[in-house]
Amino acid sequence: MRLVVSWVLLIGVSISAALIGTGLLGSFAVGWQGSLIGLAHADVAIDSFGDLGEGLRALRPQAIAQLGLLVLVATPIIRVATSLVAFALERDRLYVLLTTIVLAILLGSAFLIR
Repeated sequence: MRLVVSWVLLIGVSISAALIGTGLLGSFAVGWQGSLIGLAHADVAIDSFGDLGEGLRALRPQAIAQLGLLVLVATPIIRVATSLVAFALERDRLYVLLTTIVLAILLGSAFLIR
């Protein structure tokens, strides 16, 4: 179980670092509002995660870096969910209960609290 959880953390942080690094390097080439595929600068800045899809379609460095931040925030949540599955497979009811509470708190803070 520990090996699986450590791989989840390693992969999540590695993907996050790669995305943030790619966004940073791209910003040196075309600027934060530029596009890596040559689209014109946008009139509207990507200042919220709601604009992330549009920014990623245009390959804007700022959007790539924001995706890296989202992956970084999601990594501990995925780690707890992985632990929950592992405890359920081991039939450890106490840890399933505790991990479910922790996961509910993490999901609530990620999606409900603004």
